[in-house]
Amino acid sequence: MKKILVLFMVFAMALSLAACGKKEEEPTPTPTEEGYEIAFLADLGTINDGGFNQGTWEGCQKYANEKGKTVNYLQPAENTDDARKTILTQACEQWHAKVCVACGFLWDTALAELCPKYPDVKFIFIDGDASVEGIPNVAPIAFKEQEVGFLAGYAAVKDGYKNLAFFGGMGVPSVVKFGYGFVWGADYAAQEMGLTDVNIKYWYSGNFDASPEKMTTVSSWYETGTEIVFSCGGTIVNSAIQAAEAGEGRYLIGVDIDESYKSQRIITSAMKSITNATYDGIAAAYGDTDWSAFSGKVVSLGTSNKGVQLPDDFSRFNTFTKADYDAIFADLAADKDGISSGIPTNETADRADKLPVKVVKVEDLD
Repeated sequence: MKKILVLFMVFAMALSLAACGKKEEEPTPTPTEEGYEIAFLADLGTINDGGFNQGTWEGCQKYANEKGKTVNYLQPAENTDDARKTILTQACEQWHAKVCVACGFLWDTALAELCPKYPDVKFIFIDGDASVEGIPNVAPIAFKEQEVGFLAGYAAVKDGYKNLAFFGGMGVPSVVKFGYGFVWGADYAAQEMGLTDVNIKYWYSGNFDASPEKMTTVSSWYETGTEIVFSCGGTIVNSAIQAAEAGEGRYLIGVDIDESYKSQRIITSAMKSITNATYDGIAAAYGDTDWSAFSGKVVSLGTSNKGVQLPDDFSRFNTFTKADYDAIFADLAADKDGISSGIPTNETADRADKLPVKVVKVEDLD
């Protein structure tokens, strides 16, 4: 089996870093006397992050606007389970919310502990996992990020890129799955094309914030030959964009939503149907559809049910076409020859046996 060389970058990053550029000011929500019927419980990052938070919030707004419901959001004051429990309690006891939408894997502990306390409130857990299975008022909705990561890596190599990089935020399950899929897709394309000189740098930066340090790191990759970077994790894309726009021949892949509007250097994005999944979950909570199809069990959305995809616009690719994309998408959706089921989805996988690549730590490269 032809191998892709992955340069597994291990850098120590501070937990709090200066933001790259000024963040957009956001209003502080204040409950009305009646409270809010739908409460969005945000993840780390900003409500206008142009990605995961924003996509989920837009799903909440879409349902509320169509059905005449009141809606607002809360964000944890810090990255702790106690902070998440505080705003969940506020949504239920002060806002009297009927539906709460929690966004991000880090909500697992707070939801598992507190949701049974509020049996009359329905909870939608975007990026949910088995931690809340069996709780009847919780609907965990997950995505097969590994499949759309695969599509991104496959498309990049098919389009002629040989020096790639995966620029992740924290090594949480969704980011890990994006990264593993990206490697698998690139490797699959390389095998089809008979290539043995495709290289991938691979790095989890430690958080989801943009920073000058992250921009410098990604810039160093471009300066040493990297052609395209898959930026995967909240506002870190702003650091990647700065690095890409500082020179010629530097390109990016976005994540979660179609991020092409942020920079001409973003040729495609590994998208999850976040807004639609949020809308559908809320609709089931209100009885518009069958709540039992969601409650108490993980609903996983992938290529087979149009839960993940690349954008329809292929104009920024050099040679990769819509027909090329449709063919590989169909193979993934059908799990042809085990193409999708064969992608590992967690960091505990035995890399020596599972990864189709050689992993070299940065200190081993000297």
